[in-house]
Amino acid sequence: MSIIESCTLPPVRPRRTRGNPIPRNFRAESLSPFGRVCVALWGFDKPGVALSQKAGCTYRQANLYIEGKTPPSYEVLMVVLDELRPRKRA
Repeated sequence: MSIIESCTLPPVRPRRTRGNPIPRNFRAESLSPFGRVCVALWGFDKPGVALSQKAGCTYRQANLYIEGKTPPSYEVLMVVLDELRPRKRA
């Protein structure tokens, strides 16, 4: 056995993520009403990424808001309301 073969790392298991292209079944998931609005605004893929980037919070905290485990903060609510309001054209 060579030195290279003895120093290899074990195989890495793929991570399980929430982002999959399969449409969600809202009856099966326990999303809060706020989470349903976020999914409708930013799609099925990863709404937590868009929310975390626009609100300036972490991805984990955005997912807690979407799942309803934590009540959304004022900043996050304002981000969602700004997305819902129609934009004024100059």
